[in-house]
Amino acid sequence: MMMQRERNFCRGAWRCLGVLLGRPWLIVLGGVACLALLCLQFTPLVEMRVPPGKAEAVRVEGLLLDSVPASPGVAGHHELRWNEEELNLLTRELLSLLRLNPPWAARLHLREGALDFAVSRSLAGGGLSYLNLRGTIISDGRRPQLHSLWVGAMPVPRFVLGWLTPQFPAETDAGQPLRAEIGRLLANVTSLQLGADEIRVGMNWEPQLLGRIGAQARQWLISESDRQRIVEYHAVIRQTADRAAASERAIPLGRLLAPLFAEARRKSLQGSDPIAENQALLQTLAAYVNGEDIAQLIGAEAAAAVAPAKFIEVRLQRRQDLAQHLSSVAAITVALGPELALLLSTAKESYDARHRSGFSFSDLTANSVGVTLARVATRDRESALEIQRRMSELDSDADFMPRVGGNRDGLSEDDFSELYQNTGSEAYRQKVAEIQLLIESGPIFAGL
Repeated sequence: MMMQRERNFCRGAWRCLGVLLGRPWLIVLGGVACLALLCLQFTPLVEMRVPPGKAEAVRVEGLLLDSVPASPGVAGHHELRWNEEELNLLTRELLSLLRLNPPWAARLHLREGALDFAVSRSLAGGGLSYLNLRGTIISDGRRPQLHSLWVGAMPVPRFVLGWLTPQFPAETDAGQPLRAEIGRLLANVTSLQLGADEIRVGMNWEPQLLGRIGAQARQWLISESDRQRIVEYHAVIRQTADRAAASERAIPLGRLLAPLFAEARRKSLQGSDPIAENQALLQTLAAYVNGEDIAQLIGAEAAAAVAPAKFIEVRLQRRQDLAQHLSSVAAITVALGPELALLLSTAKESYDARHRSGFSFSDLTANSVGVTLARVATRDRESALEIQRRMSELDSDADFMPRVGGNRDGLSEDDFSELYQNTGSEAYRQKVAEIQLLIESGPIFAGL
């Protein structure tokens, strides 16, 4: 009886093998299934965490301030230093701001001469629902190098690791200008030290290079259809500037906003996407108000075919800086999201308190209006159409911008700390909430 069962098992095994050999696709499918079992796992290496809270946001703001030179417009040597806790905090904040879906989580560990990392991504569905990566980065004293990498339970062959380590060209690449500029930035790194206590990055700070990277990144985020929209809104600005009297040294921001949103409404009612129209509008507005060349949005070749707009100073409540704050933050919001826009605008005011003219609640108000305008203009189709209608019927800047004459501005870092402690305190949050209430109760934003 035992011998008969063994014979039957062997016959069954040979039949299965024959079926597999006769159907190669089954072998391929089995191979894919094995790879999935090796790469995907039931549990994450890093637990998915809730977004950073107020206290963590304040610490991130402080880290950003400490990372920027006191005179960012002056070239020179600069060093960045973060310990393991700070690295993990910055990583969590970055992943939160990116709003990745499905979410990612990461954990970093510093040791002498190496940086270990673990990354988890949640996948849809049950079962094998996590993609886990872990590995080690080392440094030769200047450049990082991927030393090891595991995808789930499968190690990545060493000969593949060199391909995965980014190699940015230092020379100009006409086809990939953003990549070339990042390559120049990496070439400015003079040292990279991985210690048990902290990571230290020495670099040659070059303000013009950082500006070029920002301009190339903006172009990279703009689609071809949006470039055409920007050209069209630039034409509206040019026509509006041409109508200004020769004696006018400046025009109010509302004089640009009304015709721009009227054009956006006209195009939207003819079938265009109102959210895309509003995004392009706000990006074009920010470039003009800040005196930037339209080539920074659409590229030099496309800009050469566009008639330039006569520049005239744009003001908000008779202040050019307020118009620049509002338009710049609105453009950042539509490109990168309101969370990042608010973080950068608050950090900018804290930087001013430490190094420049002081913390300004007037500037913060203009920033908040910019975020609110961009958020309402891109939230959904109905909201985008309604803000187009309201802004196209704009009577004055007071309809969207609260008066700021009574604000306390020019607060030094010590003065701000005495009044509000930090940007995560209850007193500060209450002040910001009061400003936001004034904005949302105005004629333009009420009920939206």
